[in-house]
Amino acid sequence: MKRRNLFSIPFTLILLLLIPNLAAAMLAEEVTKIPYQVNNSDRIVIGTVSKIDTYPRYTIYTISVKEWLYNPQPLKTIKVKSNMGSNVWVEDEVEFTKNESALLMLKDENLGKQLFRVFVGIAGKRPISDRDAVIEELKAQGKWPEENQTENKTNETKVVENIGTVDKQEENQTENKTNDAGMTENAGTIDEQEESSNQTQKSNTAPFISSIYMLAAMVGAIIYIKRKQ
Repeated sequence: MKRRNLFSIPFTLILLLLIPNLAAAMLAEEVTKIPYQVNNSDRIVIGTVSKIDTYPRYTIYTISVKEWLYNPQPLKTIKVKSNMGSNVWVEDEVEFTKNESALLMLKDENLGKQLFRVFVGIAGKRPISDRDAVIEELKAQGKWPEENQTENKTNETKVVENIGTVDKQEENQTENKTNDAGMTENAGTIDEQEESSNQTQKSNTAPFISSIYMLAAMVGAIIYIKRKQ
């Protein structure tokens, strides 16, 4: 019994020493997974490194933003800080090369200075090919702005409908103007016809009156001749 107890003491100590290491290993594996990173990131972006500024204790990478996948900012460029500098090397800290493109899991460092850091270091820098998987996880966690996209589509539909309504109104106004012009022309034609008819009636009446005058003149002449005889 004593031997077993003596044997169990170092075995227990070994287990106690191993448990934190195992837990750390399990945590280290979890932080490399997309669900964990999506759940713990402040923002997610796809971009390309356009500039690198190296200092003794840190490095600032300027990133040209190609696409915001989560919690966007109205920024075309951002800066990402790495704790690795010309005099400092940190294991698993993120590094970039110029013109390198990547999908980045970000934590806010200083929004006023457009400054961020990559969440969980090198593990937070992912290939662009992970974009679809990240979007699927964002949807699964309710972080993908589908409602905003639906609202935008609805607004676009309303704009198109309004444009169609305006076009119809303009078309109706044009048609009404055409009808008004036609009515005006018809009115003018009617006036011309009436004027022509009046002139015709006048011209037809004039010969009739002239004939009466001539007949009266002839009768008067005959009466005058007979009186003289």
